[in-house]
This record gives sequence, structure tokens and C-alpha cells, in this order.
Amino acid sequence: MRHAGVLEGIARFDPLFFGISPKEAEGMDPQQRLLMTHVWKALEDAGCAPSRLAGSRTALLVGTNASGYIHLLQQAGQGIEGHSATGAVASVGPNRMSYLLDLHGPSEPIETACSSALVALHRAVELLQSGQCELAIAGGVNTLIAPEAHVSFNKAGMLSADGRCKTFSAHADGYVRGEGVGMLVLKPLSAAERDGDRIHALIRGSAENHGGRANSLTAPNPKAQAELIAQALERAGIDPARIGYIEAHGTGTALGDPIEVQGL
Repeated sequence: MRHAGVLEGIARFDPLFFGISPKEAEGMDPQQRLLMTHVWKALEDAGCAPSRLAGSRTALLVGTNASGYIHLLQQAGQGIEGHSATGAVASVGPNRMSYLLDLHGPSEPIETACSSALVALHRAVELLQSGQCELAIAGGVNTLIAPEAHVSFNKAGMLSADGRCKTFSAHADGYVRGEGVGMLVLKPLSAAERDGDRIHALIRGSAENHGGRANSLTAPNPKAQAELIAQALERAGIDPARIGYIEAHGTGTALGDPIEVQGL
């Protein structure tokens, strides 16, 4: 399948702004570059001066993984340098920003497949609620620069033949892979109101689980999904009747869609 949603200009990066040499930046996974750029943009949007975060218990949790970029460099004839490993390892992405900004809260990559960014958000909320950090930055980044996973997913019958994800349709035949990056700055509501922050949204509660045994390794479990939703609603103190909008996984597959509807 040749279809995918891609970002424009993923190679654009200002290394000197972040104190990185152009030579080292060439060997950095584009996901690390996007992560750094958009963490900074998120802080700007939040009206938070990065210099004021030095020494603070600010957490950084990002859904990310190794994209295969280092193998592309090797295929292009690039030699292995002292900075090659740090440019390729997923954990270095959030750690670069924690190092740059002198953040003393947890700094972690999260890799749970499709749920990575949401799990990062969930764990950031838990850190804030437990008092382990006073500010958190959470999000996710994904690029499609190596073909192996795309070929494998296509052979497994997961990808839509026409490049359109027809979620909850009788014509659903798969999903479409996509690139993206997004970061959120989180803090307790009382602190945000005290500081006069612009508040985009309020997270009332979150939950995380695994489906355990299902029909196959990649198949969801409707019972576990229902339990998870109930747990999240209970933590949030929300009456299900008050819910007016649900964002679904929506894989657009004959296997996943009915199970998700059943779970809901």
C-alpha cells in the first residue's frame, strides 16, 4: 500500500537553537527533532518561560519509538559516530529536553503501540495527582521513514486498500498509517487558576489496562475495554448519560470495529 498521512518538512530543525551541532543533528532520529521543537512550542503556547523550569519537578512523558532512522543512515553510507547511539535510542528524545531545560521530574519514552500518547498522558496525570511532579509535558510523536513495518502490516491485512479508513462502516477494510506530533502542558487545575493560565481542557479522570487473552495477539478484548471505560468514568465521577462525544480507536477493520462498539 502506498497510502499514508505524512507531515511536511520533518527534516526542518534548528539545531543551534537547542545547542546541538549540525553534524549531530543529522544523525538524530527526526522524531527526536520533532519532539524537541513541539515541546518548546507547547511551553510557548502555555505562556511558560522554559528558563523558569530549571531545577523544577517537571515531568516529560512522550509516546515514541525507534523509527529505523539509523538503518537508513547506514544504507546511505554514513559511518557510526560517537553520537550515533544517542541519535537513535528512543529514550534519548525526552531526555534531550529534560537535559536542555534542566528538568528534574521523570523523563520517559512510552511505547504501547496505538495507545502510546494516551498512556503518556495517563501517567502524567498520575504523577501530578500523587505529587511526584508539579508540571508535566505529555504527548506523542510518530514518523514513517522506514518501510518494514508498513510492509508487514499490509501483509497482515491491516491497511486499507484505497487509503481511506472507513470506521464503523460495513465497507471497512483497514486503517491508514499516519505521521504526527502533539504535546500538552499539564498542571493541577488549582495551580492553573492560581497562575491565571489559559486552560484548554480539564482531564477529569483516566485509566489504563490490557486486554489479556483475546482471539489473537493483536485482537482487542471487549470485556476488558468495557471494564476500562467503567473505571475511567468512576475515577472521573462522570455520569455516562452526560457524555456527548467519544473519540474511538476506530481502526476501520472488520475485526476491531465491532469489538470496540461492543465494549462501549
